Amino acid sequence: MARAHLPPRGVCWTGRGRVTVATEKRLQDLREVIDAYNGLAERLQGSHLALQREVARLREELAEKNRQLATKNRLEILGEMAAGLAHEVRNPLGSIELYAGLIARAAEYDGKVLAWAHKIQTATKDLSRTVGEILDFTRPLRVRMKTVVIESVIDAALDLASSAMQGGGIAVDRGRAEATPAVAGDYNLLQRAFLNVILNAVDAMPSGGRLAISVVPAACHGRSALKVSFADTGPGIAAEDLPRIFDPFFTRKEGGTGLGLAMTARIVAAHGGKLEAHNGPAGGAVFSFTLPVEPAPREESL
Repeated sequence: MARAHLPPRGVCWTGRGRVTVATEKRLQDLREVIDAYNGLAERLQGSHLALQREVARLREELAEKNRQLATKNRLEILGEMAAGLAHEVRNPLGSIELYAGLIARAAEYDGKVLAWAHKIQTATKDLSRTVGEILDFTRPLRVRMKTVVIESVIDAALDLASSAMQGGGIAVDRGRAEATPAVAGDYNLLQRAFLNVILNAVDAMPSGGRLAISVVPAACHGRSALKVSFADTGPGIAAEDLPRIFDPFFTRKEGGTGLGLAMTARIVAAHGGKLEAHNGPAGGAVFSFTLPVEPAPREESL
């Protein structure tokens, strides 16, 4: 809104002479009205800017909700397919595994047949594990929110991955904050999410390397949060793969199902947080979890 103006205060002249006292009084009243108008215009401008910021925030939140809904709908369709897959595949798999075991026992002294039987057993176990992972991924994710010390969750995930890291020559560079606030989360699910990213880093550094872990204060959707980052010294993520890195069944890993990072993304979304992946300035991949300190005001099921 444009500001209004009057001539400076004082004696005003017209073509007929000096302005009367009554006219001056009316001018004074008009000045007060204009000042009030200008004050209102400034307040309306401030309110307009605040409203624009709130609209931008709500649009971002709505876009995130739409992405979550689309993901949930895709998972429901995938879940129906997986249930049919389990029914059709699991029973024959059990029979194959059973008869492979019988062949192995019957061929105890026939090395060639015994080796064939063991290959059948290994293949059926791998296929059974894949079916199980698909079913696990498509089930509703129930989050049991409690107060969680994030450093403790990281310690537990590192402990579970310790044998793989030591065997692969991976060193951990751990930066600990002096006072890290607790977050609202599901300890077991967060441990699983961190473990997925740690094991992914191990696979990315087959000749050894370093995994740097940091925890810093952050913000997430207007709430206080912690940002937990895992940075490896591997080859990084190909630019064309970055947009699909968290898609179900997308993988460049031989023998992988492409469900580990997809499940990790589901866990973070169920906590009302954000999961991001990018390449570090010195190379290597960086996965960052931004987790709210307080729980999101919604049903925690995805």
